[in-house]
Amino acid sequence: MIRKLFRKRIEEILAKFDKENIIVMEESSNFFGQESKGTKQVRGNGVLLLTERDLYFEMWFPKKILKIPVSTIISIDTPKTFLRKSKFRALLKVNFKFEGRTDAAAWFLEDLAKMKEHLEQLL
Repeated sequence: MIRKLFRKRIEEILAKFDKENIIVMEESSNFFGQESKGTKQVRGNGVLLLTERDLYFEMWFPKKILKIPVSTIISIDTPKTFLRKSKFRALLKVNFKFEGRTDAAAWFLEDLAKMKEHLEQLL
């Protein structure tokens, strides 16, 4: 249902990429925030995709982009909470270097295992 409402927005986001370069994608990932930005962030749905070079997230609304170069990713974890928010199921948490500091971001994904597997292969 939600995907139908945001189909145009999803297509706008995907138009930025050559589909052959996308390794794996979740059209409806739930963003839990970026650690360095604190606990006051709004959680939101968007497209999370992985290419050989980047882990790219763009929120449907409001427009928010987080682009994490694969080369800056330190590790990945699967906690059940992030920034005091939870779905009571495993999340994808990506730990990465940003402007010389360690940072992290997390998402709830329908197919966590698939995204995690592809990320681990790239790392």
